[in-house]
Parts: sequence; structure tokens; C-alpha cells
Amino acid sequence: MNKALALATMTAITVATHAQATVLYSNFGDGDTYSLNMGATISAGGPLGGQVNEAAVAFTVTGGSYYFTAADVAVLHNWGPDLVNLHLHADDGNAPGQILDSTTASGVTPPFEWAPPLTGTFSGTVVLEEGQQYWLSMSPENTDVLLSWANNVVDDFGLRAWQVDGGGWNTAFGDPGTDSQRSTFRIHGTLVPAPGALALLALGGLARSRRRRD
Repeated sequence: MNKALALATMTAITVATHAQATVLYSNFGDGDTYSLNMGATISAGGPLGGQVNEAAVAFTVTGGSYYFTAADVAVLHNWGPDLVNLHLHADDGNAPGQILDSTTASGVTPPFEWAPPLTGTFSGTVVLEEGQQYWLSMSPENTDVLLSWANNVVDDFGLRAWQVDGGGWNTAFGDPGTDSQRSTFRIHGTLVPAPGALALLALGGLARSRRRRD
């Protein structure tokens, strides 16, 4: 591949991977609402020397394959640093598996108070394959912390999981009418272009490069 074509191809890939983000999954209510008094416990240590609690929710990608760019979550803060770890996992038999990407995020809100979603920005290089199930998990960044990953208010009862002191993931599928609604989250991604579309972008970039030389 000559230098002009290589540069055009890299330009096309860069443009494609930074296209406008799409919401791939969301269980926020209207106006980004979520439960203000119930959620999955995220904790480590604290005044009572409590256990480490982590939580996760599953989602499936439809409508194409996407580069995973960001996740919005609703987190209520009790005590300690308002900083969390967010992890994207592959699926392992309907449970969180290998961690594919991670980030940290901060700026949560006290219990019983609404605030805009907390956004975690990911690398944008991991591809979420169409039709595949993935998991988003949350863990505490520090000890002496107690948070709550707020439940949703739209009766979303899909797969969820929790882990205590690193002892392996427990999974459940909530029942409507109970208090087991899943945590509130939203997944963002940018569409992976089809090979033909990427080739056309590269050829267009090559044509522009030639015109500039002329």
C-alpha cells in the first residue's frame, strides 16, 4: 500500500470511529429519571468495616456492531469518595466474564436527590458485536465508601449480578412487582462501518490527496 492510500485509509478509519454516538441501550426514565431510594450496593470498608460489594447489569447489542464509547449511570452517594470504577465485561454463561475495558468516573449525588447521570468515557476501541451479550459492572475505587447504583423506574427486569468480597458473581433475573429492578444505565457507541463503506471512504480520501498534490 502506498503512503497516500495508507494515509487515506487511516483517515477514513479515524472519521468512522469518531462518528456521532448512538444510544445502544437505556433504562433511564423520561427526563433521565431513576429511583432515589433503592439500588444495588457498591461499598468497601466504611465506619463498620463492611464488605466489598460490586454490581453488574447485562445488555445485548442490536442493529450492527459498535465501538463502545461511554456509559451513563445513576449513582447515589452515602459516604466516602464519590468515585467509581466502571468495567465492560464479555459474557461468560450469562454472568460477567473477562474485563474488556475500564474507566473511572466521579460526581455522584446524595440519596433522595436527583442529579444528571454520571458518565464514564471509555477508550472507544472495543467493538461490541451485534447480537452478543455484554455486562457493565461497577466497583468502588476506594475503601471507606458506600454508594448505591440506583434502580430503574421503567420496569426493566433483565439480568443483573452482584459480587461480594471478590467471591464470584451471583446472577438473577428480576420479577416484575418486586423490588429487584435492575440498576439504571445507558450505553453509547459508534457504528462500525461495513468493509465496503470503509473502502469508499479510503478511496475518497485518496482522491482528495491526489487533488492536493496536483
